[in-house]
Amino acid sequence: MRLFRRFILLCLVLYLGAWAYRIVTRKYYVWLPGYVSWLVNQEKAIGAPVHVFFFLTDHFEPGQNTAMMDRWVNDYPKIASRHRDSAGRPWQHTWFYPGEQQIDRNMTALQKLVAAGYGETELHLHHFNDTPQSARERFQRAIAWFQTFGFLKSAGGATHFGFVHGNWSLDNSRGNAFCGNNRELAMLRELGCFADYTFSSVFEESQPSSVNNIFEATDDDRAKSYARGVALRAGVKPVGDLLIFQGPLLLVPSPRLAKLFLEVENAEIHAAVPVTPRRVDAWMRANIHVEGRPEWRFIKTHTHGAGSKEDADEILGPELDQALTYMEKAYNDGAHYVLHYVTAREAFNVARAAADGKQGDPRQYYDYLIPPYLANSGR
Repeated sequence: MRLFRRFILLCLVLYLGAWAYRIVTRKYYVWLPGYVSWLVNQEKAIGAPVHVFFFLTDHFEPGQNTAMMDRWVNDYPKIASRHRDSAGRPWQHTWFYPGEQQIDRNMTALQKLVAAGYGETELHLHHFNDTPQSARERFQRAIAWFQTFGFLKSAGGATHFGFVHGNWSLDNSRGNAFCGNNRELAMLRELGCFADYTFSSVFEESQPSSVNNIFEATDDDRAKSYARGVALRAGVKPVGDLLIFQGPLLLVPSPRLAKLFLEVENAEIHAAVPVTPRRVDAWMRANIHVEGRPEWRFIKTHTHGAGSKEDADEILGPELDQALTYMEKAYNDGAHYVLHYVTAREAFNVARAAADGKQGDPRQYYDYLIPPYLANSGR
C-alpha cells in the first residue's frame, strides 16, 4: 500500500510538473487567471430563446494560387447554400484578405462571392518594424486598394473595416519584429476600423488576459494597450478606441495523455483539428455575449482557409459541412435557440445594439452602426 501511495504521488508530481512546463512554454499564464475568473463569474441567460450568432473570420491568404481561388469561387456557394439559418439565410463567410497581397484577380474573385450574398471582405495585414507613421502609410495604401473593388467603403463613401493582425501582434504586443506601432489602436480607429477580430492568440503573449468576452480598449503609449479594457455592457455607453471581439477559449476534457487529459479549444478550424459536434458544443459553452444580454450569444471561429489544400478541405469539405448540419439541428429549434449566420461586421452591429439596450428581433440590427459595403450592392 505504501508503494502504491508513493506511485500515485509520483504520478501526481509528474503530471503537475508537466502542466507547469506547458503553462510556461505555451504562455498559458497570460490567460489562465482570466479563464478562472470567467469560470466563476459567468452570466446565464434567463428565459428563451437564446439567439446564436455564428461567424467565421478567415485569415484568407491565397497568394498567387489561382487554383485555390477558383476552388473557392466554385465550391463555397455549394456548401453555403446547403446551410440556412433561422431566416433561411445561407452560411456567411468573412474573408480577411491580406493587404500586402495586392493581387487583383483574388479580389475580383471575392467580389463575385460577396455580390452573390455569401459574405464580406475585411482587412488582414502583416507588417514588421514599422513606426507609427510608416504603419499609417502602409494601412492607407492597403485600404485604398481594397476600396477600388468596393470593399471597406459604404455606398456613401465612408471608410469602415474590421481588422485581423497578420502577426498576432496587435498594438506591438509581440514587439517591433511583428508590428512596431504602439499606437495602433488609435490609428485603426482614425482610419475607420470598428473592431479587431485577431483573438484568441492562445500560444502568444499578445493574447488578452481576459477571455470569452467583447470589450473596449483604450490606446496609450505602451505596447498591448488592450491588456486593460472595459467589457461591453448593455445600457452603458462604450468608451474606448477599439472594440476587441474575442472568440471561444476553453479547456476541455481529452482522453489523450499527450494532452494531459485537457486540451485548449480556441475555435480554430484547420486540418489538424477537424470540426466535430463536440467542438460546436464547446463553442456554445464559451457563452460570449455583451454583459447584461446573455440571450444574444456570439460564436467567432477562425481559420486560414486558403493557406493550404488541407485547410481548404477542412472548410469546404465534409467535416465542417456535417458540423454546420449539427449546429442547425441542435441550436435552431426556435424555442430554445435561434441561429443566425452573420458576417464580422454584422456581429459588431448586433453587439453594439445590445450595448445600446436595443430589443426585439436582432436581425433588424445587422446594419445598425456600420452600413453594408459598396461591394455588397450586387446582392
